[in-house]
Amino acid sequence: MSASGRKASTWDIRERVEEYAGMSNDAFDRRFYADREELARLGIRILSEGGEGRAAGFPETTLYWLPPENYFLPPIDFSPEELAALGSCLSLLGGQFAYGDVLRIALQGLALGAGNPQLDLAPGYINVNLLASGFDAVAAGHLAKIETAIARKKTLLFEYRAAGRETAAERRVDPYSLLLTRGDWYLAGYSHERSDIRIFKLGRIYGKIRNATRAEHDFSLPEDFDRSRYENLEPWQLGTGQGVAKIRLSPRISWWVERNLSHAGKVEPGGDESADRSHHESNNGSPDGLAKKSGQESDDGSTQGFTVFSTAYSDEDRLCSLVLGMEADAVLTEPASLRKKMLSLLRKIESLHSGPVLKAAGAAPVKQPQAGRPPAPGQVKPERFIRLSTLATFLTNSLGDQETCFLDAGEVSGKLGYDSVDALAKDLELLLMVSIDAGGYLVEGYVEDGRLRVERCVYGDLVRRPARLSPLEARALLLTIDLLGGYVLAGSGNLVSARQKIVAAAGGDSDRLAIAGKASDRDAAIAGAVARGLQERQLVEIEYLSFDGELARKRKVEPYLITNTKGEWYLVAYCHRARAVRVFNFGMIKSASLLKEEFQPRYVDLDPYRADPLQPSGAQAPFKSRVWFASPVAALAGEKQSETSLLEDGSLIAEIDYFNKSWLVREVLKYAGDAVVLSPAEQRRLVAKTAGKLASLYS
Repeated sequence: MSASGRKASTWDIRERVEEYAGMSNDAFDRRFYADREELARLGIRILSEGGEGRAAGFPETTLYWLPPENYFLPPIDFSPEELAALGSCLSLLGGQFAYGDVLRIALQGLALGAGNPQLDLAPGYINVNLLASGFDAVAAGHLAKIETAIARKKTLLFEYRAAGRETAAERRVDPYSLLLTRGDWYLAGYSHERSDIRIFKLGRIYGKIRNATRAEHDFSLPEDFDRSRYENLEPWQLGTGQGVAKIRLSPRISWWVERNLSHAGKVEPGGDESADRSHHESNNGSPDGLAKKSGQESDDGSTQGFTVFSTAYSDEDRLCSLVLGMEADAVLTEPASLRKKMLSLLRKIESLHSGPVLKAAGAAPVKQPQAGRPPAPGQVKPERFIRLSTLATFLTNSLGDQETCFLDAGEVSGKLGYDSVDALAKDLELLLMVSIDAGGYLVEGYVEDGRLRVERCVYGDLVRRPARLSPLEARALLLTIDLLGGYVLAGSGNLVSARQKIVAAAGGDSDRLAIAGKASDRDAAIAGAVARGLQERQLVEIEYLSFDGELARKRKVEPYLITNTKGEWYLVAYCHRARAVRVFNFGMIKSASLLKEEFQPRYVDLDPYRADPLQPSGAQAPFKSRVWFASPVAALAGEKQSETSLLEDGSLIAEIDYFNKSWLVREVLKYAGDAVVLSPAEQRRLVAKTAGKLASLYS
């Protein structure tokens, strides 16, 4: 109603709105009235004239309409550079974004309304695989269902397999908010089974999500529910609070925790000199430089103090996983119950890697289908989206004030860069379908006997006036900026200014989803230096913390690609120190500065790194291990590994290629006894020896 400005009868609305179909007259009257009241509370007022409801006796004479000013945000005057930056986001996200269709329609309207549809595609040196591998068409459907339930305040029923459980159980949940934490979607809501707010991972929801009742609304959002408190939660904080833990950090890792995890707690100076010496002595003789990894010695050989990270926790296992993954750089000091658990876990890991190889290795494997991400239905590729926007603007401008005009099809196809008239005709057909998705026909064009006939449509004026975003479109744009703004076109400021304009148009309320793990200002500064090095072909000096036990050291690199996969950002660059192409995790880069020295680009095949920066097919990993994962973590391990075999007991075996032995030790430790190296024997001994030395810190 808002897009067309037309008035609609009760029967028109009932016919066209899917949720009203099949309702009885009384049910429709109640639902339609309730929906209008809810929209009014949100500031969206639907106007009407004629008889009101069935009491008037002639419901078909009641007409409703929604003036654009009652629904759309005020017009936003984006600069061409801001539109180009937003177009880059669409290009990068493609079909993997849950709000991809809404984002595409929003950008289509903005581009056409600005009369400048030439949105630049994202630079080739940026690659995004934003969401976890478990995000597919099913997960996207679940996300849409939950979004609708949140808006309508509908209680949901679904089968859910909690972490550590082998079977799924039905849950009855009042959905409050969606969260995106390091690449995974979560739902925060009231669990009727637990009589409390719980966090549910969408990847662990099985089967269909159903409405619990047929009522218009099932619950009211509690007044004390604060969505913002979920924005900075880390995985060990998702759930009911259990207390506060304290973790002593070595100087080697303190800066990393302060920069990446300070939002989830507090980092303070801690530990006197005697405590530092005791910690140092407990690490003497540790394998592969374990003492060195604790980092108490600085570059000049002096001893520095430790820091203490205090963090609230809900999930003991996830917190222990965090500490285990940092090896001797982190020691859990409080509470005593968790120190006892850490000792037990480390003894278990040591035992599992010291004794005979697990019998589970001989279990019969079950064929494990490889997870894939099918393209989202109806998604238009970004480069074609740009072409369609250009075509629509060209046709509308060609019409001028005429209702119909005729053009030479060959000249038009050549002017717009098409290979043939047939290619132009195909895009004309697609333009009609895309226009319908956007709310109605914009312009019609047909190729007939070498001529292009262009006809004006009722929505054609949308191309000529400033675009106005719907609340959902504004939300999709804000979420996109929050997800990518720290790394995409880092330092340009165009996404920042675009976000400020959208929020201002929305009256200062961003109404965005909660996001954990998004780029900080420090991350953006580092990404900005790297992006400039990529653009201007200048060397960049980074200070990088590696897995080899050293302190963060400076490296001079030639940057070639910024890529994202499974919630982590990476830099692919030629390292002058290693004299080879290397992959650097942005989270491990302490600082980055642009040097004045330019470099001549060398040939680097980037496609394998776009597919998987950690396992590029162009490089042969020198090490390979066979690792068993217990059934409670099998699903999680399956998301992270590509070569897997599911066993009859629900556990999983993965063949893992890797470049660094210390990396695999850390990965195995993170699973807290639910992952066991089966081969080679040398790697088993290394895990056992490391676990034994770490256990001495808790004895």
